[in-house]
Amino acid sequence: MNVFTDAQEKHATCFLNQRYKAYHKYEYLYEGESLNAINGASHVRNGPKVTCKVEIEVPQTCSFIVRTTGCRLREVANMDAEGNPVFGPAPSSDAFAVEMEKYPLKVVVEGVYDVKLYPEDGETSTILNIKRGIISVLAVPLLEEDKNRNMPTIHGICKTHYSINTREDIATDVSLTRDLSKCDKFIPMRDHTSPLALITGMHYPLAQLVRSSQSCNYKFDNEKKHMTSGSCTENHILIPFSHNGEYGVTNVGKQEVTLVQVSPHNERVFECSKPFVFIFN
Repeated sequence: MNVFTDAQEKHATCFLNQRYKAYHKYEYLYEGESLNAINGASHVRNGPKVTCKVEIEVPQTCSFIVRTTGCRLREVANMDAEGNPVFGPAPSSDAFAVEMEKYPLKVVVEGVYDVKLYPEDGETSTILNIKRGIISVLAVPLLEEDKNRNMPTIHGICKTHYSINTREDIATDVSLTRDLSKCDKFIPMRDHTSPLALITGMHYPLAQLVRSSQSCNYKFDNEKKHMTSGSCTENHILIPFSHNGEYGVTNVGKQEVTLVQVSPHNERVFECSKPFVFIFN
């Protein structure tokens, strides 16, 4: 099934049409990690780290094909003298790379925050969950003034405070902060087997036992308006096993994207054959 032959007219007002322009390809380096710890009892950290090259092809306005290649999965192997984690290859790294590269992910954006994913048959929920996280870092609209705003995220509808640190013709350096614990329908993880999940199998009532916050910083090209770098840090603490909201069972998740290059891309075919799933729901 060919999806939306009138895509350019239908999606002309989507919030990403100025960030990522049609007939271009954007390449980013992505890094994500999720570290668990028991603060106050041990300096040991454990958890995975993912690195990938992310290619975003824009064959039509507000329609995207996302490819993740050259991925590596590492895990904490040791701690250095300063207490920083030292990562080593995970046994499943090669298989993980194959799965991440196996299928491209189709993305369609309508309006302000109607982001839909069209995964291929055979895509696992684990891999889709990771790709959703990558796209959530990249999907940042134009922000023109300091304000609080309710924004859909993969954690639910979240009250977001954003401030503009640097402005040229557009806002070129923007910071966001969110109290994820107060998001509508907040759930700390969406998938039972994702290597980036905080606590696998957690459902909504238990999610209220986790206090979470997120801070992000983004930089944009003043002329072309696309993102040149983005970073987000999430802090989670399990309330029943905490002390003073600081010590106890914690998780710190980080995601970073850095622009490698932008190039013309003349492929204009965009087809989907599988029902979509929302990225923000």
